[in-house]
Amino acid sequence: MKTHRHDPMKSTATRLDRIAVMHREHARELERRVASRARAEPQTIEDACSFAWMQLITHPSIDVDSPFCGPLAWITRTAVHEAWRLEARRARDELLDDVALKREQTAPAADLIAAQRARLDLVAQIPQRPRRFLLRQAVGHSYREIAADEMVSLTTTNKQIARATRLLRALDTADATPCPSPGCTSVGRPRTPAASGVSA
Repeated sequence: MKTHRHDPMKSTATRLDRIAVMHREHARELERRVASRARAEPQTIEDACSFAWMQLITHPSIDVDSPFCGPLAWITRTAVHEAWRLEARRARDELLDDVALKREQTAPAADLIAAQRARLDLVAQIPQRPRRFLLRQAVGHSYREIAADEMVSLTTTNKQIARATRLLRALDTADATPCPSPGCTSVGRPRTPAASGVSA
C-alpha cells in the first residue's frame, strides 16, 4: 500500500496563515513547555521546536483552527520527543568522542614506539645466553626463578644478567655516538659486531 507524503507547498494559504499566527503567538510558550519537560540544552530545544512546527505544516490532518484544543498539545509532544532524541544523540556522540580521546591519549606516541623498537634492536645484538637471562628478568622473573629455569646457580644467573646489562649499556653508548665514516650504519655503529666490542 502506497503512502503519500504531504507536500508543504500544497498547503492552503489559509492553513499556512493560521500556522504563522500560531507561531507568532505561541512559539515562546512552546519553548517554555519543552524546556520544562525535556531538560535539554537551549539549542536542542530550539531545534526541536523548529522541527515540530515543520511537522505541523506537513500534517494536514491536524486541525489548526483551535490551537489550545489540539495542535498546540500535538506540537508540544512532537517537540519534546524530538528534544529527547536530539539529547540522546548528543550524549552518544559525546561518549564516543570521550572514548576516542582516551584511546588517543593512551596510545603510545610514534617516537616512543620508535625508541622501543630501537631498544629491541640493541637487545638482539647481545649474545644469546646473556640475552635470554636478561629477557627473563625483564618480564618479571626473579633471580631464583631464572636460575631454576636455566638449571644454574644464583651466582651464574647474576653474572649473566650483569653481562647482558653491561653489553646493552655499551651498545646504547655506541648507538648514541655519531660515526660519519663509510663503515658505520645510519645510527652510528660499526657494521661488524666485533668492532662494537660485543662478542658471542
